[in-house]
Amino acid sequence: MLRSVRNIVLWGCLAPAGLTALIYAGDDLWARLQGQPKEQMKVGRFYAAMNHWNQVEYSVGTPIIETCVDALMPHFGYVPCWYLRRHTIQQVGNPCGWVPITLCISGF
Repeated sequence: MLRSVRNIVLWGCLAPAGLTALIYAGDDLWARLQGQPKEQMKVGRFYAAMNHWNQVEYSVGTPIIETCVDALMPHFGYVPCWYLRRHTIQQVGNPCGWVPITLCISGF
C-alpha cells in the first residue's frame, strides 16, 4: 500500500517535470533551427520612483529596441516575440520593493 502511494507521488512529480524538459528541449531545437534572434521591436519605458511625500512619481523614458526570438520560451538571452508583442511598455524600478505596485499606491 505504502509503496503504491509512493510510486504514484513519484510519478506525479516526475511526469510533469519530464514533460516540461521535453517541451523546452523541443522548443530550443526549434529556435536553433530557425536561427538566432528573429525580430526587433520598439519597447516604451517608464520609470517609477517614490517622492518626498511617499507618492509614486512616473516619468517617461526613451523607447529602446529589444530583440526577440520566435519560440515558446526564452532562449539565447532573448524574450519570446509573442510575449514582447503583448508587453510593449515596461516599468523600470519598483518603488515599493517586493510589494506589488497596486498595493503600494492604494496605501495597504
